[in-house]
Amino acid sequence: MGNLARQLEADRAMRDAARTAFDARYGAIKADMEKRGIAGRVIDESIEQAREMLDEAVDIAESNPGVVGGTLAALMLWFLRNPIMAWFDTALGPDAKWKKEADND
Repeated sequence: MGNLARQLEADRAMRDAARTAFDARYGAIKADMEKRGIAGRVIDESIEQAREMLDEAVDIAESNPGVVGGTLAALMLWFLRNPIMAWFDTALGPDAKWKKEADND
């Protein structure tokens, strides 16, 4: 048998092995699609990505607690800005010096 014939047999053997691996993987995917469907696969992938994002957020929060605390405090002050300003208005009364100066400007 010549060199080309041996090479041809080796190439065919590699092709057949690749085809067998492909068919096995394709069969597994096809069976999974029949079992769960596309929606099930999408939901599973979304849940996995959400878990990974949550794990990363926890790691960042654990390594930077000051930044997280400051951000939460700033958000709370922003959300409560109207009640805080109303409290200042009632606590200082209508005769507050800072309010008169602001009205005159």
